Amino acid sequence: MKLSVPFIPDPDYAGFLAERSSSLASVYFPLPSGPGEPVLDSRIRVPHNRQSEDILEKTLVPLGKVKKYLLVNTRFLPPGLYTDAAALNRFLDRISRLNAQVGITGLVISDFYLANALDRTGHEVIPALEAVPGVNCMMDSPDKVAAYTEIIEQTRFKLPGRLLIDRSLNRDLHALNALASNTKRQIPGIRLELLANEGCILHCPFKPAHDAQIALSNTGLVREATWMINRTAGCHSYFFKHPHRFLKSPFIRPEDTARYRGVADTIKLCGRTLGPGFLARCINAYLDQSFDGNLLDLMDATAFMADRFHIGNKALEPDFFNTVTTCTKACKQCRMCEKLFQKAAYRKSVGFKPYKEI
Repeated sequence: MKLSVPFIPDPDYAGFLAERSSSLASVYFPLPSGPGEPVLDSRIRVPHNRQSEDILEKTLVPLGKVKKYLLVNTRFLPPGLYTDAAALNRFLDRISRLNAQVGITGLVISDFYLANALDRTGHEVIPALEAVPGVNCMMDSPDKVAAYTEIIEQTRFKLPGRLLIDRSLNRDLHALNALASNTKRQIPGIRLELLANEGCILHCPFKPAHDAQIALSNTGLVREATWMINRTAGCHSYFFKHPHRFLKSPFIRPEDTARYRGVADTIKLCGRTLGPGFLARCINAYLDQSFDGNLLDLMDATAFMADRFHIGNKALEPDFFNTVTTCTKACKQCRMCEKLFQKAAYRKSVGFKPYKEI
């Protein structure tokens, strides 16, 4: 299956992607944002200046016809922005210019107040763009897909050409097959995508607050503190106490992507804040459908664990997929994850990285 991957306007990374463009279904990325401009992306602010926007355009050109999606996927925004026609039109003008240069397929959106606000501007670029529900919309049921589709149909945006299924279904094959069948019947031509390498807690109880904290810090009203909060009271603390429970996370190993043929059309990779080296390693592993190394070196949300633990990806074979896709989730009566972890993992000794690797 082809991959949907993050794009970073780094010339070397862009060249790496261009060489593999025939294996890419799409790339996704935010527009740079500068001081005083709203942050519409759900991750770190990317400094904006004319040069950085020029570099973005220049590095996207070699990808040719690979579909390009802009991330407008913050959880929420200051309410005043929804009625600030001037700010919204400035943003859409930037999209229109970029669309003219490299072609933009659509916007990935999680805040549908924003989708309606953009549509109400009457801007001419809107009908050229798909509105794609973001990962935080958690598409896990036919009713949810129908609800979002109905909202999009009431705007001038195109219906999405691709839909990301919530990661919670990656190991619930019965529910995944049912949702895929229903969605393809209701939206002819839709392509379904699975997120492979997030690596966070299954049905993460911290996620709604985490997403809200990111959005809040991006308003400029508070300092960003999600890393510290996660280390002391969130998922980092959870995994350090129970490292074997990482195996319950609904990630998909590179070797197991072929198991989803006929259900999903593409595999999505994440980790754009971890840099081009991390992304290149992940892309190569998932294109090769094989990785002989520390599984944590492919994970986005749990990359922090790789400094403390080594989980031999190949040591999980041969029955890992069948084991986790038939899991009952009755953890108090089961020690399977502990046994798998003991088989495949070891704790690393504490050491210091060379300066150049930091």
